[in-house]
Amino acid sequence: MTMAEWACRRMGLGPTTHAESAVPQGAAPGWAKTSSLPDLFGTHPATSELWLVEAKGSRRLGLRPRIKGAKQLDVGALVPVTHQKVLCGTSLERRLFMMIDVEDVPGTGNSGEGGPKTGNSGDVSVDNADEEAVEQDDEALLELARSRMLTYLALTSLPRDGLRITAVGRREEGSAARGDLIRLLESDRATTELRRHVPPDAGDEAVRQQNGLDMLAGRLPGTDLMLGMSRRLYGACRALAYEERRVVARIREERPKYLAELPREVQPVDGTVARPPERQVSDRAYEERIAEGQEYVREVREEQRADQLRSVREGFTMGDSSSWMHLIDLAPRLALPEEEGFLEAATADTYLAVEEEALDLDAEAE
Repeated sequence: MTMAEWACRRMGLGPTTHAESAVPQGAAPGWAKTSSLPDLFGTHPATSELWLVEAKGSRRLGLRPRIKGAKQLDVGALVPVTHQKVLCGTSLERRLFMMIDVEDVPGTGNSGEGGPKTGNSGDVSVDNADEEAVEQDDEALLELARSRMLTYLALTSLPRDGLRITAVGRREEGSAARGDLIRLLESDRATTELRRHVPPDAGDEAVRQQNGLDMLAGRLPGTDLMLGMSRRLYGACRALAYEERRVVARIREERPKYLAELPREVQPVDGTVARPPERQVSDRAYEERIAEGQEYVREVREEQRADQLRSVREGFTMGDSSSWMHLIDLAPRLALPEEEGFLEAATADTYLAVEEEALDLDAEAE
């Protein structure tokens, strides 16, 4: 799914959401109760249309999984509004590669001039729309924050001495014409120039003085990946985390039985939630309880949506004008992942790095 989102963002798609955790706008009520949904959905900022994305991957991807993926995208009456289907297949042998099939829904699709432009189309509005939407549209910002909550939670859970700042140059004027939503930093001139002018022992303030982006990043334990985000996105995610805790607090007060269905390790430690009954229940009854609980969570979240929109925007603005010391009570050291053997990529608010050796599939085992 990571590869699928990367590919779709290259085609101008905004942040995506797991299909089982939310309901896309325009979908029928049966969406939440349907099994075998597509993996992701998102809204294209250039057209405001819904995209459904299915991701298939294996060491050697064949035709059968792709056929299954196409069937999962065939949602029928569940999505009566105009939408686009995107099937992404990722295969590892012998090199990492992707297959992408894009299909407009007959009779509702985007043919001709009305269709969304891909990252290679030369359409300037695709790249501009993404950043402008985040800066001006509260709904787009909320969806971006929600889509990056796992990154935020990972950063907050890492040991503090493992956090670092990395300098990323701002996108150069004119790069929007190439649709560069995601930039590969080893070939990004703005980042190279920024890092050349920022001393190795400098902090985030020195990066900002050079009009650069000071991304907070950390390596995920046991992996070859490093994830990060900008100050303003961190502030937005922190605000959303607070609002989500308010959702849980309300459910705990109004419907404690739903929390009782959670696994023991995620139940509150204060003993306020009764233990589940010891008697066994059928898989079907258990699934119905879980579905009922999830539906109530969606209802509460929707009722508090106005508060979430306001809080996330305030967090975004506060983070943009603050320092990392203010946000996390820490001034992480500056690091250059490229010197540590990482290949890097970034958007205006997100950062990803992977060890170059981890991608060398042709390396001989010693």
